[in-house]
Amino acid sequence: MISVIVPIYNAKAYLPQCIDSLIHQTFTDLEILLVNDGSTDGCAAVCEEYRQKDPRVVVLHRENGGLVSARKEGLKAAKGEYIAYVDADDWIEPDMYRSMYRKMTEEKADIVMCGHCEDTGTAVRKVLHGIPEGRYGKQELVREVYPRMIVNNGFFEWGIYGGLWDKLFRKECLEAFQYEVDERITIGEDAACIYPCLLNADSVYVMDECFYHYRQTLSSMVKKIPDRDLEREKFRILYETTDKSLEKYADIFDLRQQWKIYLLFVMLPRAVSLYRGYEKLCFLFPFPKVKKGDRIVLYGAGLFGQRMHHFLKETGFCPVSAWVDRNYVQLRDMGLPVESPEAVPRISFDAIVIANTYERSRKELYGELVRKYPQEKVHMLDETLVFSEESMKAFGLTETDGEKMENNH
Repeated sequence: MISVIVPIYNAKAYLPQCIDSLIHQTFTDLEILLVNDGSTDGCAAVCEEYRQKDPRVVVLHRENGGLVSARKEGLKAAKGEYIAYVDADDWIEPDMYRSMYRKMTEEKADIVMCGHCEDTGTAVRKVLHGIPEGRYGKQELVREVYPRMIVNNGFFEWGIYGGLWDKLFRKECLEAFQYEVDERITIGEDAACIYPCLLNADSVYVMDECFYHYRQTLSSMVKKIPDRDLEREKFRILYETTDKSLEKYADIFDLRQQWKIYLLFVMLPRAVSLYRGYEKLCFLFPFPKVKKGDRIVLYGAGLFGQRMHHFLKETGFCPVSAWVDRNYVQLRDMGLPVESPEAVPRISFDAIVIANTYERSRKELYGELVRKYPQEKVHMLDETLVFSEESMKAFGLTETDGEKMENNH
């Protein structure tokens, strides 16, 4: 009944836990498709070992072609009526597919989605979709879901998370949208499939149970960008191709403005690498009042904070007097040199930079900090600057005047 597609590339350390979590599902009518995408670390042997153990395991070995093409190959081979995806370094709870299949059939839904757990190894955080639990037919989707499907209540609070891995699909509902995703995309490839797919769906069911374990490691959160121009080009392809897909469904609901905000949200933590001319700015983007050379307290050690800290330490753009986070104990266990916020009063600084892209939490933090420190020294990101035409050009999402002239010639 269900084909589970697992794209695999050099994930040997985590792969057994992933496959074991599939083999031991309480829902047993599974086809487990292991797509070995040219791994060089011994994953091929692990896959073959499990094929010998369980007849439900199907192994596809291929040359490395990337995540998108691996998912497509798995989908082409899938025989199940329903499709699910699991990333090779993650794992799932035993009742995940039994519970989701039950909702799928009882509620006659095209797509069922659940919550997930963000696992760092030392801590687990449960994360739900921003849409209340329940069934949504087409009218409810148009009225209650699509208006906040990507951007819920602000920059940035999710409506429906853009991952493929926390969802179960009717195969015919998914196929066209998965095959349409450009294989050059390496970030945002899930969202490029799921949001057009949801616009086309007639019904979805949202569950509050957190069945999926999404593993977070330092290496997965902060990857080096070896070729900045190529990375910008990938984002431009992601933006434009998905924008065209969404345009087809604009008569149902026009999701393109939300899509633009999503792209900027994904690119913002990577601004130090993707914003053309960043090193020539006289201020710390996207904090226009934090000048180059200011001594700063960097507050926040998520993806945004980690990337900014790496850039500042590498370039000296702004000296970092301290890097602090409320979860400093957990972050230290992960190997990050993060201090307690209690250290701030003992430190000399020109500015406190709130490295947080989520509107609600950063505003709450800003309110706390301005009660303790001079307001002019506490800085949140400037959304107007992030959404400006100049930023869109700097990120490569729209053409610069020079590029327009070159293309016209």
